Amino acid sequence: MLLSLLRMPSIGGFILANVAMSLAAQTGPHAESSKTHNSARASWGGFTGSEVPSLAPLLGDYGNVGVRTPQNRTDIPRLLVVLKEMGARDYMHLVWREKTSPSAWQDFQQMAPEFQKANVGLWLYLTPPSEGVPDPFGGDYVRWAVECAEVAKQYPVVKGICIDDFNGNVKKFTPSYCKQMMREAHRAAPHLCLLVVCYFGYERTIASHVEEGAIDGVVFPYFYPHKNLSDTTILQPQIESYRRWLDQRTRKGGLPGKMPLVVMVYAAKHSQSRDEPTPAYVGNCLEIGLGTTRSGLTDGVVTYCLPKDNPSFVKRVTAVYKGWESRKK
Repeated sequence: MLLSLLRMPSIGGFILANVAMSLAAQTGPHAESSKTHNSARASWGGFTGSEVPSLAPLLGDYGNVGVRTPQNRTDIPRLLVVLKEMGARDYMHLVWREKTSPSAWQDFQQMAPEFQKANVGLWLYLTPPSEGVPDPFGGDYVRWAVECAEVAKQYPVVKGICIDDFNGNVKKFTPSYCKQMMREAHRAAPHLCLLVVCYFGYERTIASHVEEGAIDGVVFPYFYPHKNLSDTTILQPQIESYRRWLDQRTRKGGLPGKMPLVVMVYAAKHSQSRDEPTPAYVGNCLEIGLGTTRSGLTDGVVTYCLPKDNPSFVKRVTAVYKGWESRKK
């Protein structure tokens, strides 16, 4: 099912949803299998290429909500200040239609050297055909992969590409097409990774992609089937179910290693929800997602459209992300 567009009053326009990635800690009920998976990946590399690295757990953010210029472009210095304040390791940058996200591709190119200096991971987040192909390269996603790789070649902090609402666009993104994208990208940047957004309950749409190693990981937005942004009770059961399914499919395809699963947490209202997320809700979901990362079920978390000009939301995310870092020391 496709994610509906959201109207965000703080930016006076529509914004998309989703996103990010990494590899997990090795304790808890999956400890032994996690050790086996990780040792395999350490020598074999990622799914789409042998030089795609095994990444550290993602503490991510998506969307430039609250950090835009008067011209509706990304305020890059302000964005980096907030990301550093929160302790975020990665940022997913949306590139969409020019009329909706003006100069977003140019912003991405300008972000790369600044994010390299700041040592914050940068991801190119693209809309699929169902939501309107992104400008300026339209529906030629092989070209997008090549262009992203050219930036990543110069600035290795560019980690990869994420395709939104992938589960509703698999007729375009067949396994062979995804492999072509990454084969061409890896000529310039062998480390580049491909993540895809797939909702819980729609896993079957990406079964062949997982079995064939045509993608490097899954971003799982927590929303269906409950369709509200206040109930956190079924997040962990969904994570456990998704992990079992991914492990079954990689085994069926004869692939070594654990395919990464990243939990996306809404910090903005979904058009199908009756309620809006609160800082407490966002924080609780992040804590659950990082708890399952510690036990080897997931590979980190990413916030969706966090209002980065709202101190209450920023403070709650900061507590979770910096709490994770402090526990590691």
